[in-house]
Amino acid sequence: MTDELPFPESLCHRCRHLRIVRSAKGSCFLMCQEPSLPKYTAQPVRACRGFAPPGPPGSGALGTE
Repeated sequence: MTDELPFPESLCHRCRHLRIVRSAKGSCFLMCQEPSLPKYTAQPVRACRGFAPPGPPGSGALGTE
């Protein structure tokens, strides 16, 4: 199994709403946790109305733990 994430150019990788989901078979999915957006969108994402950069470390914002 590789640690490389799919679609490294996707805006999702720089967003606080991203959750990485790995299946038991080793597949990797990018899941959006912003409620107003689809959970699994077509990749790569180049623009998104729900994009939010990660908060500062220790702020408790998604993507900083």
